[in-house]
Amino acid sequence: MANSRQISLSQLGEKMRQLQYKLNRLTKLREGLNEKVKQGELAVLLSVRCNFALKEIVDEYWYFFLNKDGIKIFKELTLGFVEVYRQLKSEANFQSSQKDEIYVFIESLKHQIQSLIRASLRINALSEKEVDALELGDITPQESETVLTFLASKKKWDWVYKNLA
Repeated sequence: MANSRQISLSQLGEKMRQLQYKLNRLTKLREGLNEKVKQGELAVLLSVRCNFALKEIVDEYWYFFLNKDGIKIFKELTLGFVEVYRQLKSEANFQSSQKDEIYVFIESLKHQIQSLIRASLRINALSEKEVDALELGDITPQESETVLTFLASKKKWDWVYKNLA
């Protein structure tokens, strides 16, 4: 891998340490999210953070997954998140009480799905034909990571401001 990336072994080791750190961070975020879901809470901010943490890993370290297991993982992740995206899109039309939260989820998923598709194409986990067959239409995000993080945290701060008033 060091030869194909044209980096030294020490640089490769550093990249692997960075990847491990980011995977640990993602794991902690996912554990926190799972705990909130078990408690019946809608954890929008944690979901957005998880989506962008995974996106960052996929964008920066996709080349570590150029093996049989990595290809399988990328294909499953991509198809899994596409299914979540579709479910949320259909729910967005029916649930007006959580419309803002669902919008934030959907927009952060668009960022994540685009990264997963790009990486899946790079490592041949999916072909162009398979991506086209997903029929996602336009999944260009309308909001940036910063805006989505703000929108996800806004509800929390609204509660704080109401209590202060």
